[in-house]
Amino acid sequence: MHGLDDEQHQQRKAMFLEMLGDESTRPLAEAIGVDLRQRAERWVGSEVRLFDELVEVYGAAVQAWAGIHADAGAIRRQSRRLAAIVDGFGGAGAAYPRAWRARLVANRWARSLVEEVRAGRCTTTPGSPLQALATGPGRDLSSRVAGVELLNILRPTVAVAWPATFLARALVEHPAWRPRLHDDPSGERRTAFGHEVRRTCPFVPALAGRARARAEIDGTVLEPGDLLVLDVPGTHRDPRHWDAPDDFLPERFAGVWPDPFAFVPQGGGDPATGHRCPGEPLTVAILDETAAVLADLGYRIVGSAGHDPQRIPTLPGGGLVIRVDA
Repeated sequence: MHGLDDEQHQQRKAMFLEMLGDESTRPLAEAIGVDLRQRAERWVGSEVRLFDELVEVYGAAVQAWAGIHADAGAIRRQSRRLAAIVDGFGGAGAAYPRAWRARLVANRWARSLVEEVRAGRCTTTPGSPLQALATGPGRDLSSRVAGVELLNILRPTVAVAWPATFLARALVEHPAWRPRLHDDPSGERRTAFGHEVRRTCPFVPALAGRARARAEIDGTVLEPGDLLVLDVPGTHRDPRHWDAPDDFLPERFAGVWPDPFAFVPQGGGDPATGHRCPGEPLTVAILDETAAVLADLGYRIVGSAGHDPQRIPTLPGGGLVIRVDA
């Protein structure tokens, strides 16, 4: 889907928008909240690397929701493999070859799942993404492409562990927000907090694409084929669009959905017509559930929580080691 444009892209995107609609993904987000709360109960009195815990919770939940049936060990290994792919996006050091190897293994695994379901040798959940891609709307895709598209659902869900780790750090840095998120029956404040985390701690520093037609942007002329790089942090801190852009102010999002062109953590514009991530509402829902659990958890950060803004993707130091007291 990422490499398609025009009618082909819109047709493939429509399938994703249906699979990732609010009604379809609500059970996934709710399952993550339940599973994370149960796991957090085991953290009391100990130190944990929060990022690793989130990867396993998100990975297990999305695989079950996607219709993948496997034992707990296999699910955990696949969750870590998906995280390794994401960690190598920017080509940082040894992360890139690890990601390259993980992607090869994941591609073979996803392709075999599709083939097994199509051949009737493996069962899956009716109405699940795996079923949709294997024998539903995606049945005409090759097993390789269908497998890649399955990973395009699983991998980004696991990738929410990155902003969620920053969200955990933000709750320590802004403790006044803890009771506000705890006493939030509508979830509006949790959503606003998650948006502000995504605005101030972008997953990537830039998004790139090529011009498909001649255009002029602020006096700069682009010709077809020219590379265009979108400065994500610069867009999120542009004083023309944001008041006090360098301050952490979740209240700026109270009761409003962010401007689709000023707020671009997962691409800009309309996801139905452009390349903005169709899973962004799911990201927001997962962060909501995570914030609800963390706001109720008494924890402190152990060691450094700083991050390298030049690394892609970046993460608080050590994956944010926390000690849970209550």
